[in-house]
Parts: sequence; C-alpha cells; structure tokens
Amino acid sequence: MLTPSPELLATLRLTLVKGIGPRILRNLVEYFGSAEKVFEADLFQLRQVEEVGAQTAMAILSAPQEINVEKELELCEKHAIRILLTSDPEYPALLKTIPDAPILLYVQGKLQPQDSVSLAMVGTRHATFYGERQAERLAGEFVRAGFSIVSGLARGIDGVSQKAALDAGGRTVAILGHGLAQKVYPPEHVNLAKRIIDSGCALVSEYPPLQQVTAKTFPRRNRIIAGMTLGTAVIEAGFHSGTTLTAEFALDYGREVFAMPGPVDSRSSTGCHRLIRQGAKLLESVEDVLEELGPIRDRFPKEAKAEEMLVEHPAEISMTEAEKAIFAAIPKDGATVDELTQRTGIPVWKLMTQLTGLEIKRLIKRGAGQRVYKC
Repeated sequence: MLTPSPELLATLRLTLVKGIGPRILRNLVEYFGSAEKVFEADLFQLRQVEEVGAQTAMAILSAPQEINVEKELELCEKHAIRILLTSDPEYPALLKTIPDAPILLYVQGKLQPQDSVSLAMVGTRHATFYGERQAERLAGEFVRAGFSIVSGLARGIDGVSQKAALDAGGRTVAILGHGLAQKVYPPEHVNLAKRIIDSGCALVSEYPPLQQVTAKTFPRRNRIIAGMTLGTAVIEAGFHSGTTLTAEFALDYGREVFAMPGPVDSRSSTGCHRLIRQGAKLLESVEDVLEELGPIRDRFPKEAKAEEMLVEHPAEISMTEAEKAIFAAIPKDGATVDELTQRTGIPVWKLMTQLTGLEIKRLIKRGAGQRVYKC
C-alpha cells in the first residue's frame, strides 16, 4: 500500500468525525486552508467556522485520539478501494464546481478522463416495459455519441441504462449510496457491479467503506450523480421521487435536464411531464442532448485543461487515429470521398468503413452527391 499523504489522512479523519457532513467539512477546509490545519485549531477558532457548534468542535478536538484511520486504510486496501481528494487529477472535474462537492471520494475500478464528458441517466425503480426499452435505446445512442453514463445502480431505469451502456461498448460509472466494502445494493445488481469494474469502469461513493445503505444515504448519492455530469436524462419518474430530486440538484447546479415523455395515463411518466412543463428539454433522441449542450468545451471551467474537456462533440474523444485524420480533412463546405482519399492517403475501401463509423458517432453527415459534411 502506498503511504498516504498527511493531507489525505487528515481529510479522512475529518470525514469520520460524527456530525460533520459535506457542507461543514468544506467550510472547515476553506476556513483553515487544509484539513491538517483544522486539527491544529483550538475550540475558539473552530467555533468561528460557519455551522460548527460546540458539540462538533469538541468532536474534532478528540478525533485524533478516537478515530482509527489506519483501520479505514486497511479496509480500502483489502477491497481495492482508492481514495481521491479534490486535488487528485482523477477527481471528476465538474463535481469540483458544485457548492457541496465531496472533499473525498472512494473509488473501485478506474475513472477515465473521458468520464468527464458524461450524462446522468436516472428513473424509477418500477420501470415499465416502455421505459426499459427507451432507456436501452437512449443509453446506446449516448455512448455511441461519446458520452459516459453515470447512474446509481438502482433497480429499474438506473440498472437498465448502465447495462445497456456496457452492452453498447461504452463506459458507465455507478454512484453508490453505501460504503464500497459493503455488499452491493440492490443485491440483484452484484453481477452488474462486477461487470462494471471488469469493463474498466468504476464504482464511486463518498461514504466510508463500512457505511450501510439507508433511506438517508440516497439524497447525497443523487447530488453526486447530478454534479459530475453535463446533464441529467430522466427516463421515467413518479411525481415526487428520488429521480426528480436528482433533476432538481442538476438544475440547482446549472446543468441541463432532459425528460422523456410517456403515456399520459402512466404514473411512471408524471414526474417527466412535470419537469418538461417546468422547462426541462423534451428528450426523444441523442440529437436533443447534443443540440442543447452545444460545444462541450464551453461547459467546463476555463481552468480545465484536459484534452477531453476541450472538444466540441463528445464522440471526438473516442476517435481512432484514422478517424481523426479524416475528420480533420473535411472542410466547412464538405468534401467528396475522392477528395478525402487524396487528402488523407487512405484507400477508398478503408475510408468508407471509417466514414460509417464517424456517421454512427454523429460526427459527420452525408449530403447530395455523397458529399460528406461535419455535423
């Protein structure tokens, strides 16, 4: 096991102090400058921090003696869990920007840079056949367009969407409402969770490894789903539900919300219809998402430097070298196949295959006379 930094140890210790949630934790770190300096403060100094009362301050002062951080680290090593601070390059870029971002994340598997270009897909646990069929279709469209799918591994729409993303050869990240050393909830998704990790994707939680699932752990989970994604796609939802709560988080964070319409007499569509009336974008296909998001690079903070965050279209991330060469050779007014062959040196038979791939990714379109244009 790698030796953890003093700041990671201090942050981990703070997260385990009773009565400290994400907001108070952030207040403390911002006030003192680091988690380490929090433990150097006295009672009077701690009480100056917003929302820190006497009981919380006393808990912090006794934390170095009472909290066994080493036990937590041993659990993480045993279960192949890595701990990310906001300063870690792997920490999701968009998640850092929300006001109640987790100071610390636990990860099993691997978060990739392209996961920054992601969409949340959420919905009811009691999905209809219509909802499941549309979730499968949309998840496939989204990953082929270059998005990673983020969801909560819940029954119904969440699980269907994440499985469909993997089936389509895409990436998916599951945000869990319990510690990663606990058995996966719901239990019927144990194999799906294993498949996510085996596929090179990730399970993520802000909870300590042994945190059990409760009704109160899901809202915090939902804010992460909304916070780390460019937008939230609601497939089916009741009028008041955890799904609509995720959409509300997304709106609070300035992210786009998309809602799929359904039968007017279906209780599973009432939440989507309410969101559409409130201004959510009506969702029928991936084109609705691409049209609303516009150039992807405009959605990230100006200080974001990763190549994956500087693209116009999400599918640019997954282009092969041949596709990149062809895509770069297409001018604004388009080009014929013969012109592209001359510019790239790629044989016609191979060029046609590559153009089909670019068309599936919705990066190009064909016009009259088989002229090829960028979308």
